[in-house]
Amino acid sequence: MRISTLLFMILVIMVNQSAIAQSPDTLLSKLPPDMREWVNRSCPRSLGPSLWSSCIIREASAASRGKPDLSHLKPDLQAWVIRSCPDSLGPSLCISCLNRESSALANARLDISFLTKEQKEWVAKSCPTSLGPSLYISCVQRESAALRGTQSVPQQPRVDTSRVPRQRYAVPGRGSSHDSYEIEVAHNDELFIINGEKFKAKTYCLGWEEGDQVLFLEGSPYGACASATLLNLRTREKCDVWCE
Repeated sequence: MRISTLLFMILVIMVNQSAIAQSPDTLLSKLPPDMREWVNRSCPRSLGPSLWSSCIIREASAASRGKPDLSHLKPDLQAWVIRSCPDSLGPSLCISCLNRESSALANARLDISFLTKEQKEWVAKSCPTSLGPSLYISCVQRESAALRGTQSVPQQPRVDTSRVPRQRYAVPGRGSSHDSYEIEVAHNDELFIINGEKFKAKTYCLGWEEGDQVLFLEGSPYGACASATLLNLRTREKCDVWCE
């Protein structure tokens, strides 16, 4: 028994070493044409040899597993997951996102029947579906739990936020100043809600947190862009994101 277990472990190690030793071109050659094109779009050669090779190995390995089957979800839920996990994220992030969001829907337990009509409307405004399934479900669970046992909805004075002046910051070397925007939601270093719009990191914006102030060096805080470059005023680090 011990000998067979040892032989199995040796075989696993040999297979793993063989997979690691494969070159980026070898990994790409094993993919279907559509997946190969997806990986190549996600790993431009402008990254340089080392980053390109690392990117190809990571993305090709993810692409080889394929996208998860979403057929167990209703068509409208499938569309919601796909909108939340665009191909522009690249294979590894996209496939990880698809697995996470579809799993969140499959395991969702949402009961807001105990809320009043006004409370349901309040929760709906606080948890927009643009957050994506996992964040949306978490938000609804959190907000409805906070309202459990209460019957009223406090009336807050209406604030015209368009008249609230934003703080402006001068950007060194650019000769101009920019408005700062608060990160309203930060999830897993890759998804951010800023100015009511959703932005997804091209890789990761490590350590960026809710409440951080950011500047839009490139792109639009209104989401009217393909991509944007943000500067976090707390960490003083830049990060490239996709605009949704």
